[in-house]
Amino acid sequence: MRKVILPIFLLAVFFQGCEGKWQSEDPVLAEVGSRKLFLSNVQNLINPGSTAVDSTAIVDGYVQNWIRENLMIEEAEKNVAADINLNKLVDDYRSSLLVYNFEKRLVDKMLDTIIPEAEKKQYYSQNKNQYLLSHPILKCVIAKVPSKSIGKTDLTKSLSKKDMTEAMFIIKEKATYHHLDTAAWITIADLNSLLPGNMLKNEKLSDGKVLKGKEGDSEFYVKILGYYDEKEIPPFDYIEGIITKTLLSERKIILLKKYRDDLFEKGDYKIHRIE
Repeated sequence: MRKVILPIFLLAVFFQGCEGKWQSEDPVLAEVGSRKLFLSNVQNLINPGSTAVDSTAIVDGYVQNWIRENLMIEEAEKNVAADINLNKLVDDYRSSLLVYNFEKRLVDKMLDTIIPEAEKKQYYSQNKNQYLLSHPILKCVIAKVPSKSIGKTDLTKSLSKKDMTEAMFIIKEKATYHHLDTAAWITIADLNSLLPGNMLKNEKLSDGKVLKGKEGDSEFYVKILGYYDEKEIPPFDYIEGIITKTLLSERKIILLKKYRDDLFEKGDYKIHRIE
């Protein structure tokens, strides 16, 4: 069965403001075997204000996809294996969907999603060896300053100090680009993408180190605030989000198991013993 598309009806829907009202019966757009696609099935695809050309193209694409899908369904029905019990498959799938949706509502309603900081840190302490880094990470301050900028020599000195107040002031005043989020962890790849290509070459990174590089008319400054190398245990704040998800997942498993156990204890059921 080849596709059947009736553009005149699509244009009629378009010019009627996509209301999907017609005088005669619901027109058929396409057929595959005994399956039919009606105009009412696609009327919501057309947005008010769309041109006739756009509307027809959108619906035509939908119709062709519908045909492809239903041709595959027909082919599968013709070639279904003799030992497949379709009714059982459908029943099992329906049961799985029912249970999945019920458990989702149960979790949404009953799961306590507030995890105290102490609980997360205890989990970190007991399991941190499972989270070894696959790449170096660091916290840093980055500044790109025009080479002719007055006072740039003060920036290297200011960045070397433990107190970053003066350095932050200079960077905000002079830099054409800066990264000042001292709480954010980034990767070496992230840092390299922001600096001249050879600036980190042969550099041994460590906490407190100040780096300087030059490219064109700009000078680049980096102050390393925290550094963890590959294979090291990451800091708590770097994997706190992962820990939270893990603990919530464990709570969810416990909640659903308890609900199933309680249901088994209190449920109305019979066990028939066969002699």
